[in-house]
Amino acid sequence: MKTTLRFSINWGKGKHLLRWALLFVGLLCIATMGTTGIQPISAQPNALAVPTNVQPILAQMAADQPDSTVSVIVQKRVQDNSIEEMVAHLGGTVTKDLSLVKGFSAQLKAKDVLELAKADRIKWVALDAPMYSSGGPSKTKFTIWSTKIGTKVTNGFTNSSNILSPVGKNNTYGYGKNVKGSFSGFTPEYTPGVGIIQVEAVLRVYASAKLASSEIIKLTPYVAGVAGNTTSMPANKLDSRIGAGLVGTEYVDITSTRVWSWQDFAPAKNLEVLIDQSAVAKTHTIYYDAIGLRITTDASKVDTTSPLAITSSADGGTVDTSVLANVYNNAVRATNVWNEAPYYKGANVTVAVVDSGNFKTNAIGSRLIGEVNFNAAEHTANDQYGHGTFVTGLIADDGVVSGGKYLGIAPKVNIIGLRVSDDNGMALESDVVNALQWVYNNKATYNIKVVNLSMNSSVWQSYNTSALDAACEILWFNKIVVVVSAGNNGTSTLYPPANDPFVITVGAVDDKATLSLTDDTLATFSAYGTDEAGYLKPDLVAPGKNLIAYLPDNNSLAIAALHPENRVDGNYFRMSGTSMAAPLVSGAVALMREANPTLTPDQIKYRLKATANKTWVGYVATKAGAGYLDVYAAVKGTTTQSANTSINISRFLFTGTNTTWGSANWDSANWDSANWDSANWDSATWGAANWDSDSWGQ
Repeated sequence: MKTTLRFSINWGKGKHLLRWALLFVGLLCIATMGTTGIQPISAQPNALAVPTNVQPILAQMAADQPDSTVSVIVQKRVQDNSIEEMVAHLGGTVTKDLSLVKGFSAQLKAKDVLELAKADRIKWVALDAPMYSSGGPSKTKFTIWSTKIGTKVTNGFTNSSNILSPVGKNNTYGYGKNVKGSFSGFTPEYTPGVGIIQVEAVLRVYASAKLASSEIIKLTPYVAGVAGNTTSMPANKLDSRIGAGLVGTEYVDITSTRVWSWQDFAPAKNLEVLIDQSAVAKTHTIYYDAIGLRITTDASKVDTTSPLAITSSADGGTVDTSVLANVYNNAVRATNVWNEAPYYKGANVTVAVVDSGNFKTNAIGSRLIGEVNFNAAEHTANDQYGHGTFVTGLIADDGVVSGGKYLGIAPKVNIIGLRVSDDNGMALESDVVNALQWVYNNKATYNIKVVNLSMNSSVWQSYNTSALDAACEILWFNKIVVVVSAGNNGTSTLYPPANDPFVITVGAVDDKATLSLTDDTLATFSAYGTDEAGYLKPDLVAPGKNLIAYLPDNNSLAIAALHPENRVDGNYFRMSGTSMAAPLVSGAVALMREANPTLTPDQIKYRLKATANKTWVGYVATKAGAGYLDVYAAVKGTTTQSANTSINISRFLFTGTNTTWGSANWDSANWDSANWDSANWDSATWGAANWDSDSWGQ
């Protein structure tokens, strides 16, 4: 395929450092740093006579490359499967059920998109992203790595701690001859609903010399202290791994050692892998860089169990803020909230971070409920990119690892990570909608009160036609506060979900690493504009320039390998972007929800804007919205007024006549699952009379 989007991301000092080629323009771009080279594409009508319910960029693709395969999101007027059947008839493949927005994603030829859109049961067809050659995410494959020494045997390996790493390969080695050792600390990543079809031991390994055929290495899994069957790695597997220069990864299938389920990976089960080298000669040494497990799932096998476990942590007393290295906690006055009774720090509130994943660092500990995967690409489960872990640290780091130097805004909050991107930080819009759908279904189970989305689409759409915006609104109407980054294009153009008038859109400030706000200025990369409801975006701003957070082993992460100058002593990293500003507001919302559990999203948004600081020298209303985040004023405020009154809900969700609704009327009582059945979403409600041939905001 010839259509290519190239973009660069500017890291901190404005140096052009990163250029990726993408197969199509529908990718979601994680807003990591101030952006200069990326130019997301605004949808513009073309001259072709095409159905009015097709995003113009798809029509252009159909004209330019009619036989190329594209990925689309289809929104239906009806609840049945007739449109999915039509996709199959056209030779396409349905890839994801997006029931939250009454739609699905699919892959088919560009020319057939126009044919599909002619069906009167289709409301809107939009570009999703590059398709997978496998035909969709029916199978996923990911690797989790050992981060702890096990307890089943006394560990006989020398320098065994060198084998442990949340990111796998780190070029440090533990070693042994005829010894035993067990390894645990496999942080689970969970793919909802689908079953496990294969489990493999992953050994990054080399040997000192060629082994005899009798020198097998035995592997035994233990779950809840109970041993599974033992399997062996033949000695000849290491014939090509003699000497450090030939270190590599070997896979040993251990599927048959037990009947595997997601529950085996729950923290309480303490999964361990015992490595027995008793048969290895005393003259031969085996060196291990990392030990992991590769999990393969298949949607054709169902497993409804879950390894996720919610925890909580009391807020406790005061915090020593004199040692803080970042200034943002003081600048937004979170420190005042921590150190004034009742010492709010986010206890018992859960924030869902939709990003590149997380690994379970000691800075979060058991407050990381777990990782849920929505990306089909094979990857390392523990955030091999690094962006999601960094964002989570800005929200929830408790300062234990750093001796109090680096703390998140809500250092006792619970986190659930929703992985939507691959190891290079790329995601599809349908992946994100899937993740938000999971939040909707599990909000009560895990007490999810806030969603952080530090990413923006690279294709402009009206909030009335964007499935991503619609999904964000559904969460909002169900009492979940959605916080999103404004984007890093530095212009007055906003891309989903930052353009949605309901959500809280956050821009970035440069705090100049000083405690005073007198020298603070707007970050040049921070996007701004007016949404389609006529309101200024961002809604408010927060520090987003040169923030430092815990990112252990970051020399092994994609984000740090590309930008070594941003590493801080190997275990910390420096980033800039509206991606970094958004989690500060998400942390603030967690504190507000702990202090005032009954506040609605609209009340929280109103109070954040009403208490934002407008007195700093760099304030410009058109680019900074309501002003500078003031956490203390927001938590201690008393107003219960609501934002978003008299704003039209997304027409993506609209089921009645063209009436203006205030979001205060659309709370969970009106938008819960009982009302989202076929009686409310039938063909009469979704008929052509309500969706005529207008331009849909193009």
